[in-house]
Amino acid sequence: MSYKDSGVNINEGNKFVKKIQPYVKKTLTSQVIGNTTSFAALFSLKKERMKDPILVACTDGVGTKIEVGIKTNKIRGLGTDLVAMSINDLICTSAKPLFFLDYLATSKLKVDYHAEIIKGIVDGCLESDCSLIGGETAEMPGMYDGKDFDLAGFAVGIVDKKDIYNNSKIKSGDLLIGIPSSGIHSNGYSLVRKLFFSKTNSFSSDSRFVNTIMKPTRIYSKLFSMLKNNVHIKGVAHITGGGLVENIPRILPDGLGVELESNSWPVQKIFRTIQENSSLSSEEMFNIFNMGLGIVICVDKKNLTRLQRILAAKKEKHYIVGKVTNSSNFSII
Repeated sequence: MSYKDSGVNINEGNKFVKKIQPYVKKTLTSQVIGNTTSFAALFSLKKERMKDPILVACTDGVGTKIEVGIKTNKIRGLGTDLVAMSINDLICTSAKPLFFLDYLATSKLKVDYHAEIIKGIVDGCLESDCSLIGGETAEMPGMYDGKDFDLAGFAVGIVDKKDIYNNSKIKSGDLLIGIPSSGIHSNGYSLVRKLFFSKTNSFSSDSRFVNTIMKPTRIYSKLFSMLKNNVHIKGVAHITGGGLVENIPRILPDGLGVELESNSWPVQKIFRTIQENSSLSSEEMFNIFNMGLGIVICVDKKNLTRLQRILAAKKEKHYIVGKVTNSSNFSII
């Protein structure tokens, strides 16, 4: 029995690397040293002129949105989702993205099919101004069924210590500013696929609905690069798993809570559709989904006008969605 007979095709792997290289090269900056096909990637920090540079690292996946992507044959956007999930976490510290690495695991590698995922990762890296400096493609026969695959992403950024958001300074009365999401983003899909894709129905065959469901996660790094050094921000929450209810409190000091005004921003239609086709209460929806807000910024009242002016100048929609309270509770009014 040959290695190929066991399910691993080395030639296909080599073809895959050759196929994706032109796309990967689009992301590489002058800080990348040498090539990205060696045993490890090298990245120079020489141009990062900071007094006290701090590296910031994070990792994430895309979850069961992958299964919906496979069923709907919309897998390129999953690559963008993968980048977004880590980059949006990274910028919650005020860090600038530097580079990204990916992990793709599947039972049988198909060059053209799986290259679409890498193209999506490249899309995300270009949007977030970071280099795709490495990755791993694992062909593991018997570990996955059919077209099934899994993804993991790893992002590294840098921030000057003095610029790290100081969440400890957040106090009662500070305002919460919501920045719109592009849709569901990348969490809550275990429910979405059970509701709409477990069997053939009017939803799964509606191309507009599918496009809405599979819209890639918005990446916010360019927005925060623009805000940096122009307005004082106390904290930033990336609204992912756990929804608004769990993610906003993550940036608050102990003893403080949130009062969220649920009518202060437009909730996208897709969230109403999910609630109407499930048994979820409004409270549960807010505890699962982003409800139309991908990022929530915490600022002092005195900095609100400046923040609004900057966002308006860039035609960036934003909403005052609530405030920090002395109670440790999370209340939705």
